Parts: sequence; structure tokens; C-alpha cells
Amino acid sequence: MNPFFAKYFFYYPVTLLNGENISRHLKTGDAFQTQPVQTTKIYQDNAINDLITYVKHHSPYYKEILGNVHDAKDFTKIPFLTKQLLIKEFSNICTPKAKGASLKTTGGSTGEPVRIYKDADALARERAATWRSYQWAKVGIGDKQARFWGVPHNAKNALKAKIIDFISNRKRVSAFNLTKESLNEYYQTMVKFKPSYLYGYVSVIRRFTEHIRDNNLPKIESIRSVITTSEVLTDSDRKVIEDVWQIKVFNEYGCGEVGSIAHECEHGNMHIIADNMLVEIIDEEGNSAETGEVVITDFFNYATPMIRYRVGDFATLSQDNCPCGRTLPILKGIHGRAYDIIKTPSGKSVHPEALIYVFEELQQQHHTFSQFQIIQRELDKLDVYIIPSDNWSDTMESLITREIQGKIDSSFKLTFFKTLEINREKSGKMRVVKSDLR
Repeated sequence: MNPFFAKYFFYYPVTLLNGENISRHLKTGDAFQTQPVQTTKIYQDNAINDLITYVKHHSPYYKEILGNVHDAKDFTKIPFLTKQLLIKEFSNICTPKAKGASLKTTGGSTGEPVRIYKDADALARERAATWRSYQWAKVGIGDKQARFWGVPHNAKNALKAKIIDFISNRKRVSAFNLTKESLNEYYQTMVKFKPSYLYGYVSVIRRFTEHIRDNNLPKIESIRSVITTSEVLTDSDRKVIEDVWQIKVFNEYGCGEVGSIAHECEHGNMHIIADNMLVEIIDEEGNSAETGEVVITDFFNYATPMIRYRVGDFATLSQDNCPCGRTLPILKGIHGRAYDIIKTPSGKSVHPEALIYVFEELQQQHHTFSQFQIIQRELDKLDVYIIPSDNWSDTMESLITREIQGKIDSSFKLTFFKTLEINREKSGKMRVVKSDLR
């Protein structure tokens, strides 16, 4: 579909029918991204004041816990909201604005589904901020998208996804069907479709990219950028994708409960969507920190208010100024739901990247596997799933074990499973490092 036609005859009319005035919020968002930092601080304080006033009158949960909280000056007195609390207190947290709002269920991949209501204005603000950020990647509303995503199993939801894909001018590559034959079919579809950009799960885009590289297929010249999301983008992922396509990868960070949180600009910095939310970083004691757990306050979701919500991810809040000229705050070192923190028998918590680097270094040296996954089911044991390449030999098991025991923890016992396919989560995401410990 022609991008102009898709934008003005499908996307905007359909979203406006749903009460989402995305165009209006896009205009204000464009100005917001370069305004003085102090102006942003005043804006955020006012948004917090309005939110507190509303929830104290309309949310039974917040009415009870915000007795001594009156405005932004008291903000840090507000208790943190956890996923467990959100599930348990959902009906008490919601306000009358939930009636008629869109219901979304998220978080099923971790075994704890979370329900969220979001009204039309909040959705419009979220979508507008996302489209503003996509402009940094030189794409916009109506541009053709190749979407690397999960496909609903339910027939009704699958049909709904097809309709949404049509309205959004995009073709879908299923995360659940990545055989050589299906990848060839996807490639031929994209050659005809001529997408402007690739969007979706890191692991699926990388797999598609490697298929093109390994089979010496011509690049699809219409593609001018790649936007990755939902899984952690490693240096290795970025290098493979950028080397093959010869274009920049723009990373996106968010969570299902609040939507987009930060987007990468052309200079490689992840800018926080500060006009829609406040991002805090806290340490293990819940105090403000430079590096620690990510805590989100959504300014405009009055249907299911989420104030100081602990999303379960970790990152660093940077004070750097970006050469791009945008004054939106910068988030660095993001790692989260795509991977899990690994616990060691000695009591340490290990960032999953430490394990990933071991495998990436060995892969660079030996090229013996195409994919791997590590699952911790017991404190002193790691199950390693490997899709071996033709260069694989069983001596690699000893080498991987030695590297992990030497660099991570000598107490770990590794069990190896060679497989043809590594299972994805129900959503289609790939969790490369996964902990089943609770």
C-alpha cells in the first residue's frame, strides 16, 4: 500500500475512530524533545500533581496509601508498585476511566499475566511518542514495515492481527516458523513488498539476516533502517545485522505494562520518553541510584494508574548530553526481561551478559554453533541447549564448562543438550539466558 494512502486513509481514520488523536500529540512531542531540561522538570512535576490528585479521589488503592502524599514534593514517599501488587490489587487500582478503555494482558511469558486498562488519550500519547522516535530512524506512519513478531495461535486473534497489520501497512514474519523453507518464503514476500524498515524481536531479525547472508541473497534495497525491540540487543547482534544490511540498527526499550520507555537516536543513545513518564533508578534498598532497577510512573494512564512501578529490569541513568540535541534523558546499560539474573552457589547475582560474552567469544574463535540458550533450574546447575554447526565437536562442551567455571563460578555443573530448535516463549520472544529459580 502507498505510505501516504496508508497514513491518511487507514491509520489516522481508524485511530481517530478509537478516540486517539495521535497527530496532535506528535506535534507537541516534536517540540518537547528539544526543550530546556528545567522546563521538562516543571512539566513532569505538574503531571505528577495532576495524577496524584486524580487517583486520590478515584482509585480505592491509592486513596488508601496516599494519605500523606499531596503533590510532587512528596513523591518519594509513595510505596513502590510491584507486579504482584498490580495483580492482587488490580480492581482497587483501576478507576472509572477503565470503563470503555482498552484491556491489555501482558507478562505471560514469565507465568504471571498482568492486566492493564488504557484509555484512548493515553494510548494516543504512547503511539505518538513511539512514532516521534521512529522518525529518528527515518521512518514514519504509513511506511511499509516488515514485522518480525509472534503470531496469535487463536484463530480469532490471528484474524485480528492480520487486520491490524493491513491497517498498519506491514507484513509479518512469524517468530514461530523459522525453517530454511519459511525464511525463503519470507524473503520472497519482502522482495515483492519492499518494506521501508525491519521491526521486531532481535533474535528473529538476526536469524532472517543470517539466512540472507549465508545464502548470498541480494539485500532488499528498499530497507533504510532496522528497529529492534523486546529482547536485549547485544553487540554481536548489532554487528551481524548492520554488517549485512549496511544500515543502522535503532533499539527500542519498553515493557507491556507502560509501552515505550526509551528509543535509540542516530548517535546511539537511548532517550527516555520523558513527556509520558518519569523513570527512576533505585538500588536494592529502594534508594535513588545511578545504576539499579528501573521504576516507571506513567503520567497519563488514569484507567490503571501505575505510580512507581518496578518493571523488573536494570539500567543506568546517564547525565550525558547527546550530540543529537535532544534533551530527553538518556538510559544506558539496559538489560531485562529477555534475560534473567543468574544466582551462584556463593550467593552472587550474575548479569546474563557475563554468560553471553563467554559464548560469543568462543563462537568468534570456533564457529561451532548457530544458537544457544542457558537455563538455570537449580542453584548449582546450568542446562545448555545448543544448535550445533558442522564444526561442532564434543570438546566444545569441556571448553564452555571451563570458561564458565573460570569466569563465572567454579561450582556450576553444566549439562549440554544438542537440539535442532530452541523453544521460544508463548509471545515468540527468545530468552537466551533464563532462570527458573524463584
